[in-house]
Amino acid sequence: MFGPRSRVAAATGFEDSARTGRWDRWGQALSLLCMAHCLVLPLVLGALPAVMGQALEETPIHLGMVVLATIVAGVSFVPGFRRHGDGRVLVLAVLGLGVLGLAHLLEHEGAAETAVTVLGATVLVLAHGLNHRRCQEGCARAVVNAR
Repeated sequence: MFGPRSRVAAATGFEDSARTGRWDRWGQALSLLCMAHCLVLPLVLGALPAVMGQALEETPIHLGMVVLATIVAGVSFVPGFRRHGDGRVLVLAVLGLGVLGLAHLLEHEGAAETAVTVLGATVLVLAHGLNHRRCQEGCARAVVNAR
């Protein structure tokens, strides 16, 4: 029904909306994983030898998470913005990524680093949720207008 050549899909952008929604869900999941990493890791480290704890706290892991969040954000927010045009989504996305970048600079600062990282991840979860909602609203309006 909504195959690549479907007139409804072409008129509504349903396929693009579904693809963007999928990336928003990935973005939310990864942001939640980031928060879990920051909140649960101190508890887990108490049970692990110090060497393993050092390996998990190293810069490459945090930098990798920021890079992954940035890639998923780009794949999700750019097409989403093209669809719905809501600049607030982009502002939240840039703010969340900026806060994550700041947290990376605070590496090894203990509670401050954790708090800033959780704040950045929370903003990204909200941005992905808003992006998904705006894309769905745009798709619904297009379906009504196509009739």
